[in-house]
Amino acid sequence: MRQAASALLLALLLVGFTGCMDITGRGAAPLNRTIGREAAAKPRVGHIYCMRGWLGIFSTGMDVLANEIDTKVGAPAVSVADEEWRRLKGWLIEEHEKGKLDNEPLILLGHSWGADDQIRVAQELQAKGISVDLLVLIDPVTPPPIPTNVKRAYCIYKSHPATDGVPFWRGVSAAVVDPKITPLVNIDLRTADVGFDTSVIDHINIEKSAGVHEMVMDEIRKICPTRVEWARAHPDTSVLSAAPTQLTHATATP
Repeated sequence: MRQAASALLLALLLVGFTGCMDITGRGAAPLNRTIGREAAAKPRVGHIYCMRGWLGIFSTGMDVLANEIDTKVGAPAVSVADEEWRRLKGWLIEEHEKGKLDNEPLILLGHSWGADDQIRVAQELQAKGISVDLLVLIDPVTPPPIPTNVKRAYCIYKSHPATDGVPFWRGVSAAVVDPKITPLVNIDLRTADVGFDTSVIDHINIEKSAGVHEMVMDEIRKICPTRVEWARAHPDTSVLSAAPTQLTHATATP
């Protein structure tokens, strides 16, 4: 029995590191929802990708957050399993080369190992000359330095001084390659006053916190203007317009 359990753990670890198998049962994330006419029906511009944690079987709050960004903020967003990070970076590179991202804000979000891997996505995009307008990390565990193609980084985590030396079930602050190029905000929910109760937050529920969701959505609203505002600021860019009712709803959102 112990040997079988060890074999299963080894298989899961191999899947986690190689990203070669989908064990979530969700299938491939519908990345195409964030481009073209379906995305243009949203009142705000942008391309937003929320990544789950280890193996894509944890961090279900990222699915909820993606839906809230899509509906409450009004910007195109999808949830991606962690093992899809290589697929995501390849797809973004291909769509960029095709001109389908339209230079609209690109936002990467992730929880736990999904946060770490979104940094790796940004690193791969840097090699292709692609900028990331906003990188949001929720309780990253072993984050590499954030590359200079990221225009702004925002890290929400909760420190646990007694156990933070172990790189599992923890959240830590992030760092950037060059702070003169990439502004970084680190917010420790253990010490910061964020306007809601953080005492019950830990690594396995932080991405489900309604308060954390609101913090993230506030940052996205700063980066993703309405399509009307975007068209005014980019008169030479062809922008598909959202329905008037959606635009009214979006501009009414603080």
